[in-house]
Amino acid sequence: MSRSKKVYIARLTSDMPFQRTSGPLWQPAADIYRCPHGYKIKFDLAGVKPEDIEVLVAENRIIIRGVRRDSVITQGWSYQQLEITYSRFERVLQIPCDLSQADIRVESVDGWLLVHIDHAEQPSGEGK
Repeated sequence: MSRSKKVYIARLTSDMPFQRTSGPLWQPAADIYRCPHGYKIKFDLAGVKPEDIEVLVAENRIIIRGVRRDSVITQGWSYQQLEITYSRFERVLQIPCDLSQADIRVESVDGWLLVHIDHAEQPSGEGK
């Protein structure tokens, strides 16, 4: 069953610059696809609730940050084996275009965070 949820996007300006969070962070895997109208980015965020994800846009960078929590653990349980990372995460990707004028949409579907970037400008180096 496919469920889609909305995720908030913030555009950073010189008045509100990007600052990396402190402490140990894990980086979710990402695939970037070039499409006729821009880019599609897919992040592997299984187990992360959409309300625990923050998407920031700064110049030509997309910043995804948030936290994956262990929502299954309950009082009285102890760990036998842990392989999944539960903590804060952050991933910064540079996209070869100016994102200030791009139409950016984000959705969370079946453990994937999908970022849709519609931009008419060709990336630098293409079409020359």
